Amino acid sequence: MKPSERQELGEGQAQGKSKGKGSPHISLHGARLIAGLTIEQLIDRIEAETGRRYSRGSISAVENGHRGASIELLRALEIVYGLPSDSIDTAYQPRHRSAS
Repeated sequence: MKPSERQELGEGQAQGKSKGKGSPHISLHGARLIAGLTIEQLIDRIEAETGRRYSRGSISAVENGHRGASIELLRALEIVYGLPSDSIDTAYQPRHRSAS
């Protein structure tokens, strides 16, 4: 896929900028929605860009905070979303499940 064919996030969207509030972040799920992609479309674009195909479950688990993303996946997401290198933070805080 050519760079001109990628759906790129606008600068404010990619960086989650909000007037007067520092630098808030957006979730990976939010980034995908802003890009107008389904999980399947995201998987297809990652494969077209990197040659690696991730499963729907892997992408969903990362987006929902159930597991961390590899550096390779984060770099692939930056490519697909048209973001600068190292713009996706690798700090991972797993979701805490409430005790049943």
